[in-house]
Parts: sequence; C-alpha cells; structure tokens
Amino acid sequence: MDLYLMDGLEKSRDQNTFDILNWWKVNFNKYPILSQITRDVLAMPVSTVASESAFSTGGRVLNNYMSSLTPKTVETLICTQNWLRTSPITTKFEELIEESEKLELEIAPTEKDDDESGVDSD
Repeated sequence: MDLYLMDGLEKSRDQNTFDILNWWKVNFNKYPILSQITRDVLAMPVSTVASESAFSTGGRVLNNYMSSLTPKTVETLICTQNWLRTSPITTKFEELIEESEKLELEIAPTEKDDDESGVDSD
C-alpha cells in the first residue's frame, strides 16, 4: 500500500478515457495484494437503487427498486441499517466488578473448609 501511495499520479490527457481496468491489468504484479482487493471491489455490480430507498424500511421492505436486488443484498442492507441505528451498549463496569467480587467470595474456599480437609494453607 505504501508503494502504491508513494507512486505519482498517472498522467492522462483526458480523465474520461482513463481505463482503470487496463491500468490494473498492467500493474497487478507491482501491487499484488492491492490488485486482489481492487479486483473484488471492481467486480461488484453498480446498483441503480438510490441509497435512501435502499436503506429505508418504512412501509414495504420490497418495492420496485428493491425487488431488483438479490435477497442476500436486501438482507445485507436491512442488517446494516439496523446496526447503524442501534444505540451503543452502555456497560457499568463498577457494577460488573462488584458482582465479580461477590461471585469470587462465594466460590473461594474458606479457611474452615481447609482445616476440615486437612490441607495446610501455608
């Protein structure tokens, strides 16, 4: 990644004619790991669904736009929306520590138990 970022920008006369797929075809040996990641990203089909409607679960989950997506994509969009809207879990560490200490005291053997078993605590 560092090598890729240190390389200068590709000189192109017209940005509209730059062929990104051809560039990666030529440079895949120079950046092998990054080219694999790029291959995965560039292989994803571009969705024609607006992000507002894709992430909106108000009313019907499936509409004309959503019905053109695969079930796995719809599930992914709905789950992502749910995760993003979920409030963070607040943990009260003091309460957890107190509860843990109480459990340790309940589980820990007492000196009386050690004396009865004949085990020397030293």
